[in-house]
Amino acid sequence: MRGPAMSLVRVRRAAQITLPRDIRLAAKLEEGNYLKAEMTERGIVLRPVSVAARKPAASAEILAVAKDVRREMAAVRREAGSH
Repeated sequence: MRGPAMSLVRVRRAAQITLPRDIRLAAKLEEGNYLKAEMTERGIVLRPVSVAARKPAASAEILAVAKDVRREMAAVRREAGSH
């Protein structure tokens, strides 16, 4: 299955990004949906997750994932700044 064409996304203040419309539509994402962010060898991967069907601890898990992503982003920024 081929998805939408690759798009350029800019990281804004507070590390916010806007996903292009064609990607949001293809992934059936709506305002308020949650995404799991993960660093892989190939880069950053965002996956939709359902928090409604999960245990109450899911919000803590999402915060932990967000904290991990912020930590990874800080490491990437430090690395980029050292070059």
